[in-house]
Amino acid sequence: MLPFVLILGLLVGVHEAGHLLASLACRVRIREIGLGLPPRLARLGSWRGTAMTLNLLPLGGFILPAGEFDRTQEHGFAAAAPRRRAAILAAGPAANILLAYMLFTVAFVLGAPDRVRIVSVDPGSPAAQAGLRSGDIVAQVDGEAVSTPDVLHGLIHANLGRTLELAVERGEQRSLLQLTPQLGWAADGRAAGFESTGEIVRYPLGAAAFRATQPIRDLLQVMLSLPCRASSSDPGMRLVGVIGMKRVSDRALENALDWGEPFPVLFVAASLSLALGLTNLLPFPGLDGGRLVLLAPEVLVRRRIGDRIERRLNAAGVFGLLGFMAFLAIRDLTAPLL
Repeated sequence: MLPFVLILGLLVGVHEAGHLLASLACRVRIREIGLGLPPRLARLGSWRGTAMTLNLLPLGGFILPAGEFDRTQEHGFAAAAPRRRAAILAAGPAANILLAYMLFTVAFVLGAPDRVRIVSVDPGSPAAQAGLRSGDIVAQVDGEAVSTPDVLHGLIHANLGRTLELAVERGEQRSLLQLTPQLGWAADGRAAGFESTGEIVRYPLGAAAFRATQPIRDLLQVMLSLPCRASSSDPGMRLVGVIGMKRVSDRALENALDWGEPFPVLFVAASLSLALGLTNLLPFPGLDGGRLVLLAPEVLVRRRIGDRIERRLNAAGVFGLLGFMAFLAIRDLTAPLL
């Protein structure tokens, strides 16, 4: 439990730190800074009118700006100019996205399982007929980058009977081989007839910073298909709640210990941070993105939504999100992803 609490606490804390720093820069007064999430355990003190509190759930923290839905409060959130409110709302997701990019970069610097090497090739197999040899590195299949054995074997089994073009590195040379996987040619049912293993690649900082953009692009594509994933039973398409994230975190920790490498934990922490940042930008009431949408009329046509209406929309959105999180938690328990 402790690693998961630390990861989730870090992500929530960074999110709220983004809101806090933006609020201070925009001169919006903060009423409370909470360590952990409510219910409150103790008041630790105050600083320049801001209460410092200790709360029961050790999952990051929160900030509570003054006058969040009351524009009559001087130096309150609702009284701030629309662009300042937009900056404060966007700062939390931006902090999570920046943290994700930094964690991905560190992960690729320290070493990632980012290369697939052929260990052995069975005589007479489709792999042998294609010209694969022990020691070859498979870089691409039909132009798609291959970073792990699971990705390579998944592409092969998805294209049975179809000729694939493999980009193979052999020493300093790079060549293209034609492989036609055939299911059942061997007794164990393998379709290509080779064994492969993943290898750790340690990137220099510049290359790691560039490589870190790939998982961010991949997750952006996932977010675009989010409506389809909400109810999907396909493990590759599943949304998960806190329980599912805990199981993913556990698996990452197990892999890190087995490999003796921190990459699995860093990658999962970065992915969760990126997901938290992007999800909060969705235009749904209760999320930062939904509140940014409510600012649009004020910015575009100088007509502001009433404080009471905004408060009610935000509250309805929060209840809707809590209900959806409960649905995901129940599904994580009844139909575990892992």
